[in-house]
Amino acid sequence: MSHFPHQIHEDFARFKEQHAAYLRGDLDALAFKTMRVPFGVYEQREADTYMVRIKLPGGKITPAQLRQVALLAKEYAHEHLHITTRGGVQLHNVNITSIIDIMSALHEVGLTGRGGGGNTVRNITADPLAGIAQDEAFDLSLHVKALSEKILASTDSYNLPRKYKIAFSSSEADRAHATISDVGFIAKVKDGQCGFALYVAGGMGAKSRLGSLFAEFIPEKEIHLYTQAIKQVFDRHGNRKNKHAARLRFLIEELGEESFRAHVEEELANVKAKGGWEIDLVSSPSVPEKLIPFTPPASHEAWWNRYVFSQKQAGLFGCKVPIYLGDIHFEHALKFADALEAIGEDVVRFNSDQNLYVRNLTPEQLLNLHEVITLLSPDSKLPTLFGDMVACTGAATCQLGIARPRGAVEAIHERLAGVQERYGELDGFKIHLSGCPNSCGKHLVADLGFFGKVARNEGYSYPAYNVVAGGSITGLGSAFAIKCGSVAAFFVPAFVEAVLEEWRKHVKQHASFHAWVTQAGGAKILETILEQFQEVPSFKKDKNPYFDYNCEELFSLKGRGTGECSAGMYDLIESDKKALQTALKEGSTDYKNIRFLSARMLLVTRGEDARDEVRALELFKKHFIETTLLNAYFGTLLEGEADERAVELAEEVLKLYERMDHTFHFAGAKTAQAPNVAEAPKAAFSAVLEKDYRGVACPMNFVKTKNDLSKMQKGEVLEILLDDGAPIDNVPRSVQSEGHKVEILGKEGEAWRVRIIKA
Repeated sequence: MSHFPHQIHEDFARFKEQHAAYLRGDLDALAFKTMRVPFGVYEQREADTYMVRIKLPGGKITPAQLRQVALLAKEYAHEHLHITTRGGVQLHNVNITSIIDIMSALHEVGLTGRGGGGNTVRNITADPLAGIAQDEAFDLSLHVKALSEKILASTDSYNLPRKYKIAFSSSEADRAHATISDVGFIAKVKDGQCGFALYVAGGMGAKSRLGSLFAEFIPEKEIHLYTQAIKQVFDRHGNRKNKHAARLRFLIEELGEESFRAHVEEELANVKAKGGWEIDLVSSPSVPEKLIPFTPPASHEAWWNRYVFSQKQAGLFGCKVPIYLGDIHFEHALKFADALEAIGEDVVRFNSDQNLYVRNLTPEQLLNLHEVITLLSPDSKLPTLFGDMVACTGAATCQLGIARPRGAVEAIHERLAGVQERYGELDGFKIHLSGCPNSCGKHLVADLGFFGKVARNEGYSYPAYNVVAGGSITGLGSAFAIKCGSVAAFFVPAFVEAVLEEWRKHVKQHASFHAWVTQAGGAKILETILEQFQEVPSFKKDKNPYFDYNCEELFSLKGRGTGECSAGMYDLIESDKKALQTALKEGSTDYKNIRFLSARMLLVTRGEDARDEVRALELFKKHFIETTLLNAYFGTLLEGEADERAVELAEEVLKLYERMDHTFHFAGAKTAQAPNVAEAPKAAFSAVLEKDYRGVACPMNFVKTKNDLSKMQKGEVLEILLDDGAPIDNVPRSVQSEGHKVEILGKEGEAWRVRIIKA
């Protein structure tokens, strides 16, 4: 049975109701999307086909959990389980009717997809060698577990401006990429005390950014304090209007590091005042034990030397198991789980390099496991270069994908078949591919990276990749790979081979590929190599470059859509906005629909979500006409049959949207614009205005409170009832931040009464 916070069970119960409503046709697809994505359920490129993402904090999975996931892959998915680039696991090609059965089965073994997608705190990643590494400061495994439980229990973790990623590294090697995460911790020991260096606002994708060092050392008990405070700054000030500029790295650039730090300091005080922020852990600095050498049999020597390593615990060994493209067939996973279960629970971790790491084994146990390892990992017979290739799913399943990097990896393997051993001297070299610029394949941290693009020749489109090189991630100074040019997907295997051959000539003279590229002229050499692959044959002469790998149709962007990873309430705005703009552009005369879309589009910013026309028109009048955000003339268009004047209304709503900032304010709007309020007798305001916002989720309760206050005059009193949990945690704080005086009067039953005096 699971031991999740009570909040998870409540959320899942609500999700089951929404799922049932969707299947009955009582809930539209867009509204359901905003609910399923935060549970890690994404629609794939093929319509009505879904992916289920499962969180594994720190990549930790027990043999029993692995068995359960494998059985689910067998019964409900396409027979493989897939290790993600955040060390979680996914099931693909799932029918929507099976979602609840899968989630229920996951809960039985303590796994969940809650926070697996959308604008949430995502899976917390960690060093795959945490607890066993020779170079670690101390074992941070329990810190990851404790913080994950705190995050799961916080309702404000699931409706952020955008996703929020946290990573823990055990040493300066930064194996978890803490220096390029939204919040990154690197374990340190200072004066005998265990703690962390804290990095903030790093990330890859649009405007990639290396994290800023926020604190050189914080005590270990304060990891939740800082994580929560930064999350609250993000929640309050992040850009909810433009999801393409919503990540924390955009916010710190907008505010400036000094202002960002001041906001975090303010939230640190708020979190401390509330209490409950401490992580009750006292760790001991790591002291590696003396190594006990072991000589493997000659038959296993190559594998042992490449993939097996000594742990800090004397006599114990770990092993990296390269997984081809992160895919494990359920039959292999079941055999692996059977073999591991007899050894213990903490014996395997998944990692963001899409591989898995076995741990805590004696040499004899590891040798006995070798047969099963080679069954699920044919790449374990090859140099590490091959198993270390990382590729996202790309256009094969992802709605944002342009190219198909998994097919490109397969083609690279085929190109180098039979000569793999010559690359044994390049162990550690990493090739990463993303199907688009969004960095799911982490191309910017690779030695040689690719991200998909569209190119054209004589009017015909063909798949291609931008090429980057020389990425290096370390707590002593990370650097993203630099762009060297581009290449047709068709030429990628040959280009990769040419680069590897060139690097073989230099590998012994340089500390790393990064050093060669950035300091010794390697980048220029790569550009010269790329020049050999720029001439794409005409379509009439050779059609092959115009097909992507593993695709029988000519390359096109057919089927490419809007990504689901940022699904949230503001997708509702974008959906209506897009439909409205299309109707106007095409000269539609469906005035009834134009009026409905116009009325509904911005209701979510006022805390409303009407899905039928009558209610939408009623609420639009209340929030936008009666408040004078729009001229009273437009109120006359809401009554009776819709006519051509609906177009005027649509244009005015679109203009109003352009004036809205990312905190719901409309530029130029009057702060006390409601004439009915201003003209009311003053005595009417002497009474306390009361509103009951029990059952209203964040941030809708805050939006409604803001709207109430906007209609009041300075010094007037508003009292609201809020639910326990996130509402009482967030709404008073948010209201106070806008200058109003706030007093929590106490609990009334299960709710809290809050008094607000308008500033």
